[in-house]
Amino acid sequence: MIVYGTRAKLLKTEFIAEPCPNCNTHNSMQMNVFQKWAHIFWIPFFPIGKTGVSQCTHCQQVLKLKQMPPIIRLGYDNLKSQTNIPIWTFSGIGVIIVIAIAVSISEQQTAKKVTQMIPSLKKNDILHIKLKDNAYTLAKVNRVNKDSVFFFANNYQTDRITDIDNLKDKGYATKEDTLTIADLKGMNEKEQILDIER
Repeated sequence: MIVYGTRAKLLKTEFIAEPCPNCNTHNSMQMNVFQKWAHIFWIPFFPIGKTGVSQCTHCQQVLKLKQMPPIIRLGYDNLKSQTNIPIWTFSGIGVIIVIAIAVSISEQQTAKKVTQMIPSLKKNDILHIKLKDNAYTLAKVNRVNKDSVFFFANNYQTDRITDIDNLKDKGYATKEDTLTIADLKGMNEKEQILDIER
């Protein structure tokens, strides 16, 4: 369940000189400017505008933006123009950027590790392999002989990369397959080897 919606926070309050349209008291009109923002799980993602209300401190009449007479609305517009959008209303976008950077760094580190491990594969290393049509599987190294790698392919595939670890408990073929180190390097260049576990 995704909790999303909008919220508002009071940014600025000032008294305006115009008289109250209800009781005609001068210097009693308090103008309030609120910043509205969209949120997901209560994390602000982006601002969606400002709104305001006025309140007379004498008669306590509250006017929403649409109810304000033009002279009171002018006071709101002036106050709104002096009120900046808070940077924290973009927090969610910042969180997404940080996550994207972290994922990118992690993928680069994994790619570097795979490139370094291919020439020195050992028995029981497990290769995470991307097949055609967004299918994923595992291969377990059985032995390495000079430039050849002998491995057992997993009997199962998954169509979701996040489920590839679940294949570890599934069975592997009993017949060996063979690839050369050059073949594996070529697969790595095509981003078909996603990870190697030792």
